[in-house]
Amino acid sequence: MKYAVYFGSREIYWDMATSAKSLLINSDVDKIFFLIEDDEFPYEISPSIEVRNISKDIWKWYAQNGANARNNWTYMGLARTALAKFLPDIDKVLSIDCDTVVDKDISDIWNIDIDDYYYAAVREPTLSNRCGGLYINAGVMMCNLKKLREDGKEDEMIRLLNEKMLFFVCQDAINAMCKDKILEIPNSYNKCDYTGVCYDPRVIHFAGKRRWQENEVVVKYRNMDWPR
Repeated sequence: MKYAVYFGSREIYWDMATSAKSLLINSDVDKIFFLIEDDEFPYEISPSIEVRNISKDIWKWYAQNGANARNNWTYMGLARTALAKFLPDIDKVLSIDCDTVVDKDISDIWNIDIDDYYYAAVREPTLSNRCGGLYINAGVMMCNLKKLREDGKEDEMIRLLNEKMLFFVCQDAINAMCKDKILEIPNSYNKCDYTGVCYDPRVIHFAGKRRWQENEVVVKYRNMDWPR
């Protein structure tokens, strides 16, 4: 089964729907999870999408007075390091940000062998050079939830996030705690300003872009019908 997951607070629901629509239009996906703040999604979505309200459950693991609980990003971003807890029956899932458009088929990303890795993701060259090793962008990640559970790695990341303020929050925690078990994949899976030059992107990530919702490729998918 090919699973994908989005998470976000109410102000980005519309963007979440657009990105998920582009994923379903262009790729073979069996099921998408929306981890959100409400019991129901307020816009039309595909029957392939399951909505789960995690706004209360998230505080089972993250301290409400923790170092990153009220960070510059949405608190829902914390869920990225606890996906194995929010999706306890899933062993492998594609985590993808709401500010993305899947513009070509990425069905093959589920076939990448990550049995020995926690994540497969795209390198950020500048931060990798600064860190002296692989540093990945967390906007598009194939996640090995089974291994994360078995090794207790999520508990380590949650502990770090509760205790130490991090600038890129979960992305920094993932890179700090899992750096030796992350598989680098081509940046066509996550083309953005931070992942280097890419002339044939399959996933366009608008990280850091202003007014990105007005981009013509975003508008194109927003106006398309959901696949049936």
